[in-house]
Amino acid sequence: MVILGCGYIGEALARAALASGEPVAALTRNAARAAELRALGVSPVIEADLASSDWHAALHPSGADIINCVSPSSPGEEGYRHSFLAGLTSVRNWLETSTASGARPARSVVFTSSTAVYPQTDGNWVDEGTPVDSAKLGSAGVILAEAEKHWIELSPNLAQRAWVLRLAGIYGPGRHHLLDALRKGETTFPDGNHWINLIYRDDVVAAIRACATAPSDIHGGIFNLADNEPVQKRDLILWLAQQLGQNPAAIHFDQAENTRSAHRRTSSGVIPDRRISSAKFQKAAKWNPLCRSYQEGYKLMLS
Repeated sequence: MVILGCGYIGEALARAALASGEPVAALTRNAARAAELRALGVSPVIEADLASSDWHAALHPSGADIINCVSPSSPGEEGYRHSFLAGLTSVRNWLETSTASGARPARSVVFTSSTAVYPQTDGNWVDEGTPVDSAKLGSAGVILAEAEKHWIELSPNLAQRAWVLRLAGIYGPGRHHLLDALRKGETTFPDGNHWINLIYRDDVVAAIRACATAPSDIHGGIFNLADNEPVQKRDLILWLAQQLGQNPAAIHFDQAENTRSAHRRTSSGVIPDRRISSAKFQKAAKWNPLCRSYQEGYKLMLS
């Protein structure tokens, strides 16, 4: 396994693969993360920018599972273009150089995208057949949709099958900002009268690994990755307050802050409000989330 952009998900993925005896190589921009990965037994660990070609000679894709879970190099459109579009071009050049030298194609290539490509605001269920309307997306969503298209079109002589996983909001150990806010005593939150979709960290890891072992008649594709129970954000906050022994009646929701947040995320200034179905991936890859709902995931952390 070669993990490109070995951050929150990448490190958890590396740990799981190493625990099963699978060799792992990785690329990261972060020197401290690189040291942690080496201590885990990842080898080699390359410190480089995915969009550069500096790392190409140090990592070998022949017959490997390639996981691209890079994060934006900086906030805003420029960071997204650099990491996702220039980064994808770099990966494609790396694969082309390798196969031109006689190496086998990669076994599978996986790109972790985001359900941010769905701008729908009607609260209905969406799946992979739901149109992605670029006119309603913010710049991040537009860039991700473009990167997805190029990734899924990688030719078979470069990779036996290519996967795009559109991840819902990731939470898990070390990533639980709503819990943190409540524990600090915060009682005012943006108005949460909209659906959010979540996926527990370890379920993302299991799903990525399932891409390599999916039935041979599944030739990759674009898939959503979310748990089975979307939740209204305000309901999640109130439920978490109860779990912490706090009084839900003391929680207040601010519509003005919600509007400011919406303008940062979409061109329309409206926060997406939709429920994400991952039934297609569950069927194709024989994968089911361990944490089927937010209750199960947060209870794991709270215990």
